[in-house]
Amino acid sequence: MTPAVSVIVPVYKAEATLDACVESILAQTFPDFELLLIDDESPDRCPEMCDAWAKKDPRIRVLHPAKAGPGPSGARNAGVQAAAAPWLTMVDSDDTIAPDLVEKLLAGAETTGAELVICNGCPVTEDGARHPLPADEQFTKDTLLDVDAFWDAFHTPWINQFTGTAHRLYAARLFDGVRYPVGLLHEDYYVLPDLIAHCSAVYCMAFTGYYVLRHAGSITDGARHEVRLAMTKGDIHRAEYFLHNGWYDRAEGALTDAALFLHDNKRAYDLTKPGHRAEFAETKRELCRVYNALAAQKGSASMKLRAAALRAGLGVFAMYVRARG
Repeated sequence: MTPAVSVIVPVYKAEATLDACVESILAQTFPDFELLLIDDESPDRCPEMCDAWAKKDPRIRVLHPAKAGPGPSGARNAGVQAAAAPWLTMVDSDDTIAPDLVEKLLAGAETTGAELVICNGCPVTEDGARHPLPADEQFTKDTLLDVDAFWDAFHTPWINQFTGTAHRLYAARLFDGVRYPVGLLHEDYYVLPDLIAHCSAVYCMAFTGYYVLRHAGSITDGARHEVRLAMTKGDIHRAEYFLHNGWYDRAEGALTDAALFLHDNKRAYDLTKPGHRAEFAETKRELCRVYNALAAQKGSASMKLRAAALRAGLGVFAMYVRARG
């Protein structure tokens, strides 16, 4: 029989946390799910651990695809491709979930008709202590958002709940024609507009059911060159989505965020390295291309001046924008 939910877990260098992660999934109060463990060519014992788990529970399937590049995009894509259920949820192999997570997310989807359901996540430190998010970042009441309201809420502290892959349930059809960009970190931030484009509603639940392990070396806590540029590329991609929909103010906001972030973090990119320098230059060209497209479509004199300032340089753009408040 086809399961109701596919739980996708990319696995890479997770020897110390994988068992706890899998145990928390198998302990779900809603039993009608399949668990896909995607071995991302982990160089430790994780491949063997995944195979051992599959022998213990018939709901577990293990995939061993070739690693497609840095980050978990390739493993996520393999899981999405293999998933059999009409609903998907993703769990990182260093995290754990509450016993009723799947049950509550699915009930939320069925009650509201939303294609994307999100609950609160809670950071956990390596000593096991839970550190709930600040009150303004949490969903304090169940809230149904249409697409317009979702993008309005994106500019609130809720953004920290919206950008991620975990503590949410997706209608599998959201991924029709959509895959995570291979080789790009913060792939979840980048692909969000593509998923929301297939949505009619997002349901935010005042329920904390996902526990995020925060530890040194995680992508979430990283500030490497690749991570910073990935955020900028995500802003540019989001601006293109807004532009396609004729949401010019939103597109301008996303592009301004991208340009100022790129400018303010320039020293973090170590442009003495040829690879970094080339990637930085290409990102800036993309930023200029989309800003020029926005200026051409909106047609306002002020927008054309901003586009010209950006072409003149990130510093010129930052001075111009900040001088105008």
